[in-house]
Amino acid sequence: MTENMVLLLLKPKFLSLKNSISAKVVIRRLPFIAIGIGFWILFYIGTYKVLSYIREIDFFGEMLSRKLFSMTFFSLFGFLILSNIITAISSFYLSKDIPFLLSKPVEIRDIMRLKTPESFMNSSWMVLLFIPPVFIAYGVSYTAPAGYYLLVFGCFLLFSLITAGIGIPIAHILTRLFPAKSARNVLLGMGMFMLYFVIKGLIPQDISTPEGFINSIMLFRTESPLLPSYWITEAVSPMLRGRSADIFYVLVLLNNSVFFLLLSEIIGLRFYRTNIERLQPSGQRISRGFFERYYPQKNTTIFYKDIKIFFRDTGQWSQVFIIVALIMVYIYNFKSIPVNALSEFPFIRELMILVNLVMSGLVLSAVAARFIYTSVSLEGEAFWLIRTSPIDIKRFLWSKFFYGCIPVTLLMLLLVFLTNLAINVDGILMCVSLVTVLMLSISVSGLGTGFGAIYPKFKYENIASVSMSLGGMTFMLIAFSIVIITLSLEAWIFYVYKLKGVMDFSGKIQIALCLVLILLVNAVAFYLPIRVGEKKIDGIQDK
Repeated sequence: MTENMVLLLLKPKFLSLKNSISAKVVIRRLPFIAIGIGFWILFYIGTYKVLSYIREIDFFGEMLSRKLFSMTFFSLFGFLILSNIITAISSFYLSKDIPFLLSKPVEIRDIMRLKTPESFMNSSWMVLLFIPPVFIAYGVSYTAPAGYYLLVFGCFLLFSLITAGIGIPIAHILTRLFPAKSARNVLLGMGMFMLYFVIKGLIPQDISTPEGFINSIMLFRTESPLLPSYWITEAVSPMLRGRSADIFYVLVLLNNSVFFLLLSEIIGLRFYRTNIERLQPSGQRISRGFFERYYPQKNTTIFYKDIKIFFRDTGQWSQVFIIVALIMVYIYNFKSIPVNALSEFPFIRELMILVNLVMSGLVLSAVAARFIYTSVSLEGEAFWLIRTSPIDIKRFLWSKFFYGCIPVTLLMLLLVFLTNLAINVDGILMCVSLVTVLMLSISVSGLGTGFGAIYPKFKYENIASVSMSLGGMTFMLIAFSIVIITLSLEAWIFYVYKLKGVMDFSGKIQIALCLVLILLVNAVAFYLPIRVGEKKIDGIQDK
């Protein structure tokens, strides 16, 4: 009976998926599929080139290659757990279908089995989509057999299920221990606690000598036998070197994925019904602080409203801790790269700056998809208030743009500044990096606002599901393509100026043309989607 009920609850989702992959819909989505394939190819080429360069380094090449492979899983492990915690709170307690399910003869066990895969997909879809080019690049670089690809994708799926099995129970426990009115303070304390220990780990090691470099590598403990990131590395690495897979660690991943998913269900059955009341609005008055005396004017009403809603909605502001944790892990990874020890290799610092900007662009695309692209859809079914208010759509969209652009730009500038400091970058290279990320933040914010208006989704169960819709995935692919195009043109300018040594009339023309293309691409990405989105929202308004 329980199995039949779960299938009945999942049927609407299966029907929705079936409708989304019909021949007519697939044909309509072919341009977006082509963009996705193009992004994969670019991401693969970039990873392969960096990996090939690293492997050519004498003595340290293979060690660094394995370390980067392990660091990838180590970083993803923390990211996925935090993502599952926040997404599970939204899926299990804040989704709009929860009151409906609780009012029907549906057992708690069935709700657990319905919401667990939903939470897993909403928290892991981005990683599952963007990580394959990395695995493929490693396989091609090492000439791995076909079995490697089946093994690494299977193990990574088990790895992701383990993070879901850990994150979801933590969400239930946190909700049980701390009611809604105290959740903000508790999560803030946890965030600061985590931030303290991660910053403590950023204390620089002596990597100015080969001995110091080896010590830094050994002190960067990403390979504890107690971590799933170690299990998947040990399971897959032998196949990269022509040996058979380590079945023991594959079984460890399988057993632990089953164990943690069962643990997730047990804890959910124990706490869920009691927890439902703990995420209800507490009625606590939120002070406006310094701005309490000022009533928002017509030009700033939407901006003011969005800020108030952001801090009132636990499902939104709590995700800031995911971003903070990601930034700390990201900076830690860059700090552990022995740039000084590798200074004998030409342009190693410039290469690391380029890698930093590419990875920062990926972070920018993901953050913009979650907070900027969804800002229009966040109005929900109350969008009729905007339609009947004396605020024109153009002002509405520009308010959404500034609401997302300001914090995202500050975040990305801080991220690039700290990572540049971690690899001892200063002077003109620091300025160029900051100007580049400033320009990209503005253009991607405009792109996200525009695409959010072109593909609004005012009816949703979980706001996180909006960013994984067709429009959200298309936005991420185009946003990261803008990043790649911009950085590729800048890399060509560097090549002409530094490596090629061509500064005659032809070289100056190439540099000037690249600068014009950079400005043109980012200007179009910033302005055109907002204009198209304005017309699309006007069409909705007129209906």
